[in-house]
Amino acid sequence: MSTNKKTTDSYSKYAEQWAMLMRSGENYGHVYVEKPSMYKRLPDLMGKNVLAVGCGTGEECDHLKSLGASNVVGIDASEGLIEYARKSYPDIEFRVMDMENIKLDEKFDFVYSSLVMHYVESWKKALNSISAVMKDDAILLLSTHHPVAYGVKETDTEDESVSLLGYKKSKKNDGYEIIGDYLNTRQVDGVMFGNLNVSYYHRSLESTIKDILESGFQIVDFAEPKAISAVKEKSKRYYEIRDKIPLFMIFALRKEN
Repeated sequence: MSTNKKTTDSYSKYAEQWAMLMRSGENYGHVYVEKPSMYKRLPDLMGKNVLAVGCGTGEECDHLKSLGASNVVGIDASEGLIEYARKSYPDIEFRVMDMENIKLDEKFDFVYSSLVMHYVESWKKALNSISAVMKDDAILLLSTHHPVAYGVKETDTEDESVSLLGYKKSKKNDGYEIIGDYLNTRQVDGVMFGNLNVSYYHRSLESTIKDILESGFQIVDFAEPKAISAVKEKSKRYYEIRDKIPLFMIFALRKEN
């Protein structure tokens, strides 16, 4: 996962709570936005050698194994997450490993990375590290933060939560207010689900695409997934928001020869 110690330590500390959340079906972004779109884009994995980068507590590795992969290896920089994954799925190989410095002897037919790339400072370093353990023409399927969703300025009050990206201009003078920041790459500190302290990196779509192309990958698919309709039974408000405003984006990348 991340090379940021605060983030990996936080995931390790709350590994059990994270696993419970992932398996509860209550993480709407994962269950109703990201996962359906990622799983829809999986190739035929029968007999394939698969690597999961940023595997967390192992749920997705178990899913990839169930689709017929002959071998699945999961790596994550969080010792606590890997420990929990090993206990949960003893038939799958898990290793504590930084995605920016992957050290594996084997080559993989397919690489899966779910919502982890935004934790690394250098996409080029991470992508080059992943590419080194991929076979020629292998596919890397990854999801990450959408810069529209994470470039906003968030304001919370007792009555409401507001996320805005844009600006205000005075009609009387040169006064203005810029709300949010889409274009500039920066580190952001935040708290997820009440107690998970993380640092992630916001970057524009332009910056992301340049890093991908300069790392020797070809973009073969791109998606900005909407929430699936099943979430309406849980929250119509969530569905309406994520039917119009993206939360994540997905790339399918082919390693060029």
